[in-house]
Amino acid sequence: MKEQIDILVNLQNIEIESAAVRTHLNAASRQLELLTRDQVQIENGINDETVKISELRKSYNDAESSVKDNQGLIKKSQERLNSIKNNREYQALLKEIEELKRINSATEDQMMNLMNQTEASETKIAELQTQLQALMVDIQKEQDCINLETQTADKKLEELDTARREISDKVDADVLKLFHKIQSKQVKGIAVVPVQDAVCHGCYVNIPPQMYNELQRCDSLKMCPNCQRIIYWKQA
Repeated sequence: MKEQIDILVNLQNIEIESAAVRTHLNAASRQLELLTRDQVQIENGINDETVKISELRKSYNDAESSVKDNQGLIKKSQERLNSIKNNREYQALLKEIEELKRINSATEDQMMNLMNQTEASETKIAELQTQLQALMVDIQKEQDCINLETQTADKKLEELDTARREISDKVDADVLKLFHKIQSKQVKGIAVVPVQDAVCHGCYVNIPPQMYNELQRCDSLKMCPNCQRIIYWKQA
């Protein structure tokens, strides 16, 4: 039985190593996902500012057109002043001209504000594009690193899978079935743990003295009464 336990320990170590390789790859992939998420966020920011600039320019053009129209009306009204003899009509036309000028002044202030907002958005786009360029370099580096690590990992996993199959063939079918059953119930998949000084290193609970004595004989398969893992005696 000791030989079977030794094989199970080796099998478990292989599976732990395989899991570690996959965990490392997953961590690298998550890092790439985070960078890609940042890329999308920056690109969305650029698109938002581009749309904003388009709307600002439309508002500016509309305001500019309004000013030109009012300037035309002012010019016509000023030309009419020379032909008006009635003082009341003259004053009314002057008031109309002043109102058009007031509207144009307010509209020109609005145009200036629109220009400032447009320049601010253009500056922000330039900053975001700089960030995006730097980020794309990081993404490419990360992708190249992942590609290289994946190739190495795939080779390593293939070697581990081969070793796993070879070792599994040496384990009694019932013992192997029990091993996998216990694995499936454990968070980290640890099915076989040593016992030192009567303490299970899976749950760190003392096992009964009688079981500890039997465990040291290595002549039968034992399971921890507390965590239900396969246990074996390991000298301190």
